[in-house]
Amino acid sequence: MMSAVGIAKILFCVLFLYSCCQVTQGQMVVDCCLTVSQREIPRHVVVGYQSQVRGQGCSIDAVVFTTRRGLKLCAPADPTWVTDLMNLMDRLIKKCHETNFKAKHCKKLKNDSP
Repeated sequence: MMSAVGIAKILFCVLFLYSCCQVTQGQMVVDCCLTVSQREIPRHVVVGYQSQVRGQGCSIDAVVFTTRRGLKLCAPADPTWVTDLMNLMDRLIKKCHETNFKAKHCKKLKNDSP
């Protein structure tokens, strides 16, 4: 049988390990856009995108477009051209999923799609 001191030591160790894990998770680095460019991004260079939401580790709302060369370009979330580009990418990715990425324009999209 374990003594009360032995049980207390085990509980202390478990609590200590749990708190260490919580601190580590809270200190994870998030790659965020700090500013956005108002310049329209040519659609032929974009292969994917993801949304950045304020309050989820980042300080501003933005859309992060990925280019064919792997660059990450930050755009504001609300202009019409950004919404149009996101809708185009959604349609292209859907079409590529339907054809199992056989089309030539799908080769880069396959790598960036979830």
